[in-house]
Amino acid sequence: MRIFGPKIYFAISAMVLAAVAGHAQAQATGGDSVALAVQPLQLPVVTALYTGTPKKGSADSQVEVLDNRVLAGAQDLSPNAAEPRRNYWQPFFNLTASLDTNPLGVKDTFNPAPWTSFYGGVDLHSASHLSDLGVNYLGGGVLSKYGNEDAPIQHLAVSERLSWRHATISLFDQFGFFPQAVSESYLPTDVGPLGNQELSLQPVFLPNQSIAGTVGQELTNSFVGELEVSQTSRSSLTFVGSYSVLRFFNAGLLNLNDSIFQAGWNHQLTRNNKVALLYRFTAFRFSNLYQSMDGHVVQLSFGRQLTGRLAFQLSAGPELGLFGTPMNQGSSGVTASTIAARNQLYWTVDSSMTYEPGRTVLKLGYDHGVTDGAGYLGGATTDQGYGSIGGQLSRTLMGELTGGYAKNRGLMTLIGTAQQPTNQIYQDWFGGVTISHALSRRATLFLSYQMQRQSTDFVCAGTGCGTEFTRHLISLGLTGHSQARPIG
Repeated sequence: MRIFGPKIYFAISAMVLAAVAGHAQAQATGGDSVALAVQPLQLPVVTALYTGTPKKGSADSQVEVLDNRVLAGAQDLSPNAAEPRRNYWQPFFNLTASLDTNPLGVKDTFNPAPWTSFYGGVDLHSASHLSDLGVNYLGGGVLSKYGNEDAPIQHLAVSERLSWRHATISLFDQFGFFPQAVSESYLPTDVGPLGNQELSLQPVFLPNQSIAGTVGQELTNSFVGELEVSQTSRSSLTFVGSYSVLRFFNAGLLNLNDSIFQAGWNHQLTRNNKVALLYRFTAFRFSNLYQSMDGHVVQLSFGRQLTGRLAFQLSAGPELGLFGTPMNQGSSGVTASTIAARNQLYWTVDSSMTYEPGRTVLKLGYDHGVTDGAGYLGGATTDQGYGSIGGQLSRTLMGELTGGYAKNRGLMTLIGTAQQPTNQIYQDWFGGVTISHALSRRATLFLSYQMQRQSTDFVCAGTGCGTEFTRHLISLGLTGHSQARPIG
């Protein structure tokens, strides 16, 4: 008896890797490769967990099929899309002990403190001829030297794809409640041990979290709905709408509300190459700062895929930014006559590449555009580049190198207020290495070292105070999962 039918849920695990240009051989090859736990640039500390889960499962669980995602859609292209052949649910767990050299993020101080993170969860998939449903849930907590920093971890990612002959509706929702010092940086990218690649939203549909914080708790939720309508065998129209919230607790940062609408035309040039033309409207609002930000973006996109080997995409174009700011943020009321309006033209780039020669996986990314300011700024122009390379070192040993950089420059839109100066800059660097050893088919031991550096020219003046700091983190952990269990 079926437990799950074609019900509409919301979904997606957030982890997206964008990338700068790339190119590869024009022939797809078979062979196994590994799925790396690579984190998007949500915080400049990358994941301390590398599961080393093989991308190909057993013959009765999933097979390699061509990824048919579109360039004007909500998801990044992938060289492979796993298509489960049966319904299943699978529990998993993680326990990590870490030594943090600067847990409070205070300049370049050395004040080592141990802390522990732990969680358990379940990965679930239910498919029928019409519906494809995926659910990932995990819950746990963080225990630190500082008792007031102990905090829960909650994460829920759900997706459902409903398919008809000429139309497809996809719904995604990602919810998280984390300590800021941890955020999603210590969760595996694929959340569940099977590494369901159906959950990978483009960074533009997620709140900007590329400025690091170490104090307080944060809540984030992103909902995305997508409709794709086929015109011909090679062309289609795509419509995407999303709404995201980001809330900070005990940190004095800016709470965000992001709304996005996107429409685009997709065309398959050849078997491996595709193009798209898209329009995107963005609206950023802050619940504790009056600062309206709207953007109108037009981009031309190119994508190339070689099954099982390469996925590359590049989107670029202009953005017209529209800003409305009261002349005095400290005034008791805001009227139309006190609002200063300003327009400015920017440029945008969204790019990603995944290259998989044999048992090695290379991921690169670069994005540039207007963002919500990551809670510290009333809007920013953001550059972020990041990458990783990893693979199987021996039969049971796997390794991964990660690194990246982010620069957020505050927009000159705050007028007549001492709450935040204009043009402040936050720069973040991170790098790390993770080695994992498979103890068995269902348990992995890992050791990780990571470095994080943040600098700013911002002299603290109120909301969104920043600080310079360097942080080193050494982690030892154990992750595992049970055998996949059938549903029905």
